[in-house]
Amino acid sequence: MKTIGYHIVKSAYGLWLPGDDRGSWSATWDAEIGLTEPHTLHPGDPVRLRMSAERMKHPPVRWTDVALACMENTLAPCGAESDWRIAAASLEPTHVHLILTYTVRDIDNTCKWLADQCTKAIRKDGGYSGPVWAKGSWRGFIFEPQAWDSAIQYVQRHNIRRGVGPRPYKFFK
Repeated sequence: MKTIGYHIVKSAYGLWLPGDDRGSWSATWDAEIGLTEPHTLHPGDPVRLRMSAERMKHPPVRWTDVALACMENTLAPCGAESDWRIAAASLEPTHVHLILTYTVRDIDNTCKWLADQCTKAIRKDGGYSGPVWAKGSWRGFIFEPQAWDSAIQYVQRHNIRRGVGPRPYKFFK
């Protein structure tokens, strides 16, 4: 099957730790506690959550409006200079959703590059000095037009819920 695009979710630092009630996965923790199933979602665990929180070297991050504007201003030229386009986006204080069209580039490297570009902008203009993002990200491959449309609508509903309309960002204008 041909890939149509990707749904990417990246969280702010410290907001979805191993042991969280929503479930979690962590290659570091998996190795430490002997779990061998790769990419397995583990159920909530209060002990694991407490230990994760104790290991944090910085306070959890909730992005300000200034930091979110830095992301928006950074993502626009990134998409314009690339072989992919942003089909949908939701930039929230706790996490980011992006729906990207297919790229011939490695999508994981593309995600890292986007996070790096946003981090540089946020540190320069957003007043942050510590970590900006949680380690890793979630990304799903989209193969079918119906799944593509559903993913876009899902992300747009995040924006509608926040009262900003389905496509509020400069890169959609």
